[in-house]
Amino acid sequence: MARSGHSTHLTSGRHRAHQPQTQKLTENEILKLKNYLPEWTSAKRIEKRTVFTVIARAARLFAPKVDQGQWKKKMYKTWLFNNKKKKERKNMIKYGRRWTPRMVIYQQKRKEVLKRIEDESGAKPGGRGMFKHSQAAVKRVMAELSDNKLKKAKETAKEWSNNFPLPEIQAQVVCKKGPAYMEDFSKEMWRQCGMRVFVMSAWKNEQGEVLFGMHYDNEALGDGDSFMKTKD
Repeated sequence: MARSGHSTHLTSGRHRAHQPQTQKLTENEILKLKNYLPEWTSAKRIEKRTVFTVIARAARLFAPKVDQGQWKKKMYKTWLFNNKKKKERKNMIKYGRRWTPRMVIYQQKRKEVLKRIEDESGAKPGGRGMFKHSQAAVKRVMAELSDNKLKKAKETAKEWSNNFPLPEIQAQVVCKKGPAYMEDFSKEMWRQCGMRVFVMSAWKNEQGEVLFGMHYDNEALGDGDSFMKTKD
């Protein structure tokens, strides 16, 4: 049964109490729960009770004075359980990639594959129907290759998996996964080490131009204090 953060009643033994219909978590309460979510998610089972007590005390500082403590504890725990599942799904970040010959050929003959898909199905690059036809198109391209080229694709797949792919492919990964990698790194450094970090980055795009950037995620970590407010 799915948990809900806005349950309207709770039954316990022979007694039934009714929660006020207007009972909701405030924005500040939710923000505090979000800040503590990494600690809650990573805590072992025997640590959950202690961690939850700390979280509840911190969040209740932002609750309206008329709220009943027991109702708030129930809502806090429900929110944490529901969002723990979301957090676990989001955190499935895979660093690195195991390349296959099919993936190599798609990258090497990407323009040809995309043109085939468009000619045969009318699907445009970036459109919703493109992915549906991509595997079949790559399979047809592979069927036309010689044994030597297929062997070369296997060798290239092994090389890219063990080392790194071509610069233009790395440039594509920067756009697709770079921000997620940096955000995950910042959160793990805070969660595991209590360390606040910012990331200065430089990379080449597909045209070979050097770009610079900075990733800063400290306002969303821990108690939300700014990195700039941290003093030696």
